Amino acid sequence: MKVVVDATLECGGHAVGIIPRFMAQYVHPSLDEVIWTESMSDRKVKMREGTALAVALPGGVGTLDEFFETLTLAKLGLYGGKVIVVNHEGFYDRLRDLLDFYVETGMLDSVSRSLAVFVSSVEEFEKVI
Repeated sequence: MKVVVDATLECGGHAVGIIPRFMAQYVHPSLDEVIWTESMSDRKVKMREGTALAVALPGGVGTLDEFFETLTLAKLGLYGGKVIVVNHEGFYDRLRDLLDFYVETGMLDSVSRSLAVFVSSVEEFEKVI
C-alpha cells in the first residue's frame, strides 16, 4: 500500500488510510487522513462503505481475504459495487483459474463468477469501470 499512497500523493490525490488500532505502527506518515477501526473486520466494512467498486491489486493474503469477502457479499446482493482484480503481469492467473475451476465443479455459479472482473491493463480497467 505504500507504493499506492506514494503514487496517489505524487499525482496530487488525497490518500486515506483505514487502519485497525493494533496496526498503528504501520501508518504511512504522509497520509492525508487516517480512519481508525477496532478490528480487521471493521476495517473491511469501512473500506467498502460508499464505494462503487472494489479493486484488488497484487497483494498478499490480506488482499485475498478482502477480495473473497467482497465477492461473497456481491454474490449475496449485499455489495452493489463492481469487483475488479488487477491481474498485473499474470499475478492473479491462478486465482482466476481457481474461480473457473469452482464453476466447472459446480461450487460456484457462472453468474457469481462473472462478478469478479479480471483486467490486465489500464485500458481494460477503463472499459469495465
